[in-house]
Amino acid sequence: MDTVLTSSHGEQAVTCSFEVQIGDANFDFATVAFDDAKVTGAQVCMAAGRHPVEDYVVLRHLGMGELESLRPTETSDLDKNKVSRFFVIKGGDTHRFFVEGLAMEWPHDKLIASQIKFLAGAGDDQALSLERPGVDQVFEDDDEVDIGGDGVERFKLRRRKKTVTVIYGGDVEFELERRIYTTEELMAVFGVPAGYKLDIIGSDGVFREMAPGERLKVKDGMEFASHPPVGQSS
Repeated sequence: MDTVLTSSHGEQAVTCSFEVQIGDANFDFATVAFDDAKVTGAQVCMAAGRHPVEDYVVLRHLGMGELESLRPTETSDLDKNKVSRFFVIKGGDTHRFFVEGLAMEWPHDKLIASQIKFLAGAGDDQALSLERPGVDQVFEDDDEVDIGGDGVERFKLRRRKKTVTVIYGGDVEFELERRIYTTEELMAVFGVPAGYKLDIIGSDGVFREMAPGERLKVKDGMEFASHPPVGQSS
């Protein structure tokens, strides 16, 4: 079977009928072409330049959004009318999880929320949420999501709110447009006294002074405070 890796730096050496995208753990993709309508897990792994094959997990990303593992000797059908997608990732056992009922598996115990959304075909106006009794956790796109627990995690997609609620001064809530703000913009919104400094309070309760011109993407539940230049609490 002939394969060829296509890049912006070179011409394709062999004209093949079946194009395949192969991604890594960072969701960086390369396009590989095969001349047969069926490929094995080992062939996909070798086409990605990964060896020994036994050290890697090959996952087929199905058109409906599901992910399923492909054993080295197991074959998968390709479609010449569209690009097929696989992931080749170093690892052993996979962790199972579901998104809107779509079955998925991944060899690492964590994924970024935006990566899970990509797998599920979610849009920018949708947010990933954890479906668990008594839990209402909505993830920002850049949040790390744990899928490696003892049970099988289940996630839902919900309409993303256009605003977030943040807290200033311990008890005053502000509803802000979901976007990136500069330090100065936040100070103006909160009404920070002239000459004072703005602090962001981490989840561990530690205060960090925001630098002039710093850019921050606001998230639900963020807390802020201010203090005079001498460092006393406001």
